[in-house]
Amino acid sequence: MTPRVAVVYHSRRGTMRALAGAAAAGAQAYGAQVRLVQVADDQAAPAWPEEEAGPEDVLWADGLVLASPTYFGSVSAPFKRFLDSTSKLWCDGLLTDRVVTGMTASTCLHGGREATLLTLYQTAHHWGSWTLGAGSAGPGDPVCGGADGNPYGLAVAALRDGSVAEDDLAAAWALGRRLAGAAARAQGGGRPAPGGAVRVRMTVVHCAEDETVRLLAQECAAGARELGAEVRLRRLAGPGVRRESGLPGPAGGAPPAAAVGPGDVAWADSVVFGAPARAGAVAAPLLGFLQSLEPPAGPGPLAGKPAGGFVATARAHAGSESALLSLHHVLHHSGAVVVPPGYTDPVVFEAGGNPYGTSHARSAGDLPTVQALAAARHQGRRMALAGDRLRRRPAPGAGALDTPLEKEST
Repeated sequence: MTPRVAVVYHSRRGTMRALAGAAAAGAQAYGAQVRLVQVADDQAAPAWPEEEAGPEDVLWADGLVLASPTYFGSVSAPFKRFLDSTSKLWCDGLLTDRVVTGMTASTCLHGGREATLLTLYQTAHHWGSWTLGAGSAGPGDPVCGGADGNPYGLAVAALRDGSVAEDDLAAAWALGRRLAGAAARAQGGGRPAPGGAVRVRMTVVHCAEDETVRLLAQECAAGARELGAEVRLRRLAGPGVRRESGLPGPAGGAPPAAAVGPGDVAWADSVVFGAPARAGAVAAPLLGFLQSLEPPAGPGPLAGKPAGGFVATARAHAGSESALLSLHHVLHHSGAVVVPPGYTDPVVFEAGGNPYGTSHARSAGDLPTVQALAAARHQGRRMALAGDRLRRRPAPGAGALDTPLEKEST
């Protein structure tokens, strides 16, 4: 399958136009059909020859490179209006399972470049799209996040004359090519196993001492197994893992899951992480385990794999969103492809409408509601499907490279 990539940019000085052109060239080098389009600007006449971007470009694309300058730590107002224009398509459920990556520029090194990229990805998660950061490159590989090593996407300095360094243009080219390869897989363009068999391996890592989290993990694993996935249910062990007071013990005397190790993540095609939320972030044991996976250089065991998470909180707004968003940040650092539930099934709305991952607030009951369990099962199915697609190599003729996703920037 030939992927379709839309590169959507807003540019006034020319910085974002140059990066967008380089990303488009990278996607074309992979073999993608490419649309390079600019966002309408009511404060300035179009300075570039490309056509005006519209919701139909998002609908057409399998993958999107979203390129906006950073204004006050977020996307520009014209770019936000463009994102908002997709509301009808979102309501109709037509924007799921696209792959999205981002590029930005600001005058100051720490003037909001990371925040802008993460804001773009929150919109994509509401769509039900997957987000692809810059990845973790090995020695001698182009760094898709630019010289400053931004794991969330490409971020560069915005100079008054609009000029862009050659290294940054090369990083934009590499990111465009990487995005095209991921989009080809996400839309089912990979080669299945011989004989058409589907063999997906998924690992669900969770804080098993927390009964709420354990039950969500079991349901997530069950959803993946419904599709034929081979699943490893693994618990976090060691200092700092404690059981929430007042919660019942394991139901029915179920045996505890085996303790997780780095090999369980390396083995899997997709990985889901579950933990209680503390102080607006995932609990320390999970964070510590994720940090242990980060290698000193080059890709780690999560690189190029779909990943997501679920949480349990004390109250409805005690981290149900922020803990999952902070988990996504860590996953981007690991080179993973973040696959959220989005609004891809009515069960997500029924469980509270969290597009970032399944969540349960104990203020609604000590143990997960029926709706939360159904959402976790749906998330497990979704992660298994994503793992099936991204584990595959590109189909012949789909692109110049026939290598794993993480190496498509080489």
